[in-house]
Amino acid sequence: MAASDSSEASSDHAASEASELAQDASVHASGAEAQKAGDQAVRQPSDQQVQSELGDAQEGSGSPVKRPRNRGRRAIIAACFAVLGAGYLQWNATATDHQFSNMGTVLVCFVLGCYILFQLHCLARMRWNGLVVPLASVFGIVVAVTLFRFEGFSGELVPQYAYRFGSPPPAMRTVEDSSKGQLGVEAVDGAGRVFMAGSQTADAPSYGFLGGDRTGVISTRDFEVPASVNEVQTLWRQGLGAGWSAFAVSGDRAVTLEQRGDQECLACYRLADGELVWMVTHEALHQHLMGGVGPRSTPTIVGNRVFAQGATGMVWCVELDSGQVVWSVDLLALAGWEQVESEEMISWGRAASPLIIDGTICVIPFGGPAANSETGRSLIALNAGSGEVLWTAGEDQISYASPALLNLGGKRQIVSVNERSITGHEVDDGRVLWEAAWPGQSNGGANCAMVVPAGENRFLIGKGYGGGSGLYEVTKSEGQWDANELWKSSRVLKTKFTHAAVVGDTAFAISNGSLEAVGVSEGERFWIQPRRTRLGQGQILVAGDVIIGQAEAGEVVLVAADPDAYRELLRLPALNAKTWNVPTLAGRHLLVRNDREVICFLLPDLEKQLVN
Repeated sequence: MAASDSSEASSDHAASEASELAQDASVHASGAEAQKAGDQAVRQPSDQQVQSELGDAQEGSGSPVKRPRNRGRRAIIAACFAVLGAGYLQWNATATDHQFSNMGTVLVCFVLGCYILFQLHCLARMRWNGLVVPLASVFGIVVAVTLFRFEGFSGELVPQYAYRFGSPPPAMRTVEDSSKGQLGVEAVDGAGRVFMAGSQTADAPSYGFLGGDRTGVISTRDFEVPASVNEVQTLWRQGLGAGWSAFAVSGDRAVTLEQRGDQECLACYRLADGELVWMVTHEALHQHLMGGVGPRSTPTIVGNRVFAQGATGMVWCVELDSGQVVWSVDLLALAGWEQVESEEMISWGRAASPLIIDGTICVIPFGGPAANSETGRSLIALNAGSGEVLWTAGEDQISYASPALLNLGGKRQIVSVNERSITGHEVDDGRVLWEAAWPGQSNGGANCAMVVPAGENRFLIGKGYGGGSGLYEVTKSEGQWDANELWKSSRVLKTKFTHAAVVGDTAFAISNGSLEAVGVSEGERFWIQPRRTRLGQGQILVAGDVIIGQAEAGEVVLVAADPDAYRELLRLPALNAKTWNVPTLAGRHLLVRNDREVICFLLPDLEKQLVN
């Protein structure tokens, strides 16, 4: 009995141990399966884990692939930087220079725009197709080229485009147009002159570059300021050849320079109706991507003679009443210069208006290779009657400014703005009397403005490209000439293509695209035109108490010549494209033109207004 109990106890103990061993085995097996499942989970991540860890994967090239959301985020951040950078540059443009700000804006937008397209391209490759962005870019370019045509750059380096399918621009004239009688022409002679019957020139004052005396100021106003555009009569409007020349007017004749095909043309129109009277042609062509096509100098009329300079250096003297060529001189041939060499140094074409002194001397910037500096290349004087060379003078290369005749230090002298200097010259022989540094580069940040008188023995000179203006006084003491700088400022009168007009102690000018009034004595600004109404790189004249502003976009703006405040009197719709030409005022006639058309306005009669 005892043995049986012992046997049963031993059997129960064995069964208990077996049960425990089975439980342990089960636990171990369960743990092993769990570990195996965990290992498999590590080795086989879910689709969500694959998507989230995609940034750590490798492409076939071995480079890391960025997460899609990072690509989009970076594109948005770059776009924000582009907007902020461009906004800052444009906001600061008035205080600095609109051209430099525009160049900076284009650079910023181009660089960041390329970066944005790259990020979008990478995003498209990951989500859709890698060809989406390239194809969209090409399609956008094709559409833009189809709908718009490129028309050059503004004076502030803004690319200009026109809608291809809108109203066509005025037809540009050609030499063939004249010979076919489209302008009432009777014949073309063998010397390249086109003639039309017309009345002879009446005795009348002449108006030319920057008014009668080349200062930008016409002392008296012979018209009533119109209260509305309805009071301004358009006498005639028509197309003409390319170029940035202005008109010179004497009596019933208005003369300008144009480019018609490969011909540089000196053309004379009847002031009353725009009919062509005569045309003199010469085979020459100047063109530049930035500066455009054609001549840019304004003719000078003295008596019955017209003196003109083409963009490539041809100088003409022509009879005003008949168009008969008296003489012509090729400055490039005289200087021993080829046109290609000349335009490497003087990139935008010869722009100076001939200066006629006492009806006997024609003075023009000369130019030439460096070797000519010893014999004179700043200026050349020609006999006004025969074209014979009288003298050459000055060592500096030429700029785009016209020479001026001023009375300084008690002596009448020629003042020339050159590439890097301003010089005073003896009238009789061109001898340099004095020199002042005025940095510039005729194939870069060029000097374009001529000097204007600004008080006794003083002249004002301006410059664009961030330059500003300076006031100089020329004196002579113990036989020594000196040009003393009274003040110089890069903040005011930043004239680029235009010139200051000095009335009393106030200088009016387009400064960095905005009309500005500045005290001459101290160089302090009185006022500046609001940015929303700015003229751009246009031109101005002052007639009595009114500033006639030619906006670069084409419209004409009349502003009070008041040093106290900017007061706009009238904004007159006129030309419809880029206009760098100086307006011409002859009594009540206002001639405005650009590189494709001309308009002759007749302003209200002052006498009738006074009688009423």
